[in-house]
Amino acid sequence: MKRKCIITFDLDGVLLDSETNISWMQASIQKTLAYFHIPQTEENMQFLHFDNVKQFKKISRILGLNPSEFWPIRNNIYTIEKSNAIKEHSIGPFKDVFHLFELRKRFDLGIISNSPQSIVDLFIQEFHFQELFTYPIGRGDTLWDIEHMKPHRFLFDQLKQKVSAEKWIYIGDRESDRVFAEKTGMGYIHLQRDGVKSQFTDLKTIVSYLLEDIKPSHE
Repeated sequence: MKRKCIITFDLDGVLLDSETNISWMQASIQKTLAYFHIPQTEENMQFLHFDNVKQFKKISRILGLNPSEFWPIRNNIYTIEKSNAIKEHSIGPFKDVFHLFELRKRFDLGIISNSPQSIVDLFIQEFHFQELFTYPIGRGDTLWDIEHMKPHRFLFDQLKQKVSAEKWIYIGDRESDRVFAEKTGMGYIHLQRDGVKSQFTDLKTIVSYLLEDIKPSHE
């Protein structure tokens, strides 16, 4: 059955507060550098920050490593450290995520994230969001997958293989999320949690807006 509207969300920065406490990220970078006996300089630490993952092949060459050997280790350590942080609740959902249960009464909700699929699934399981998010989509674990993360449309196409809708809306917090929405033809709502130059600074406001503005998925 074709849905009227499916509302999808980015994970990090929108649903999951993974940046207030970044000790898990720092640990994953330090352990990766140590594994390959690379000095833990500030520059090398920054190379492996996930914001730079799209440049992974170039960074691998700078560090003198084979990307196809470097990436599986980097990705595995990253995933383990982030998973542990979720399980220990040192990172978790923003407090306003519970407002989405009001939205779920009328719409199908999904996640489209550049985090690994295992992280998206763990987030849902650990914080008991199984009834909230019907369509969770995360990236795969190969070098090919990081080249096809948002704003590439691949992850959206993965979701479209599972469900069809007359209207799609994506909620993100980065300019790349806006570009992703434009590439896929989704409507876009920008969440700016620091409140700078944005109509929407929390999910509660977004939920109120959507409930007033959009007809429900099921008629």
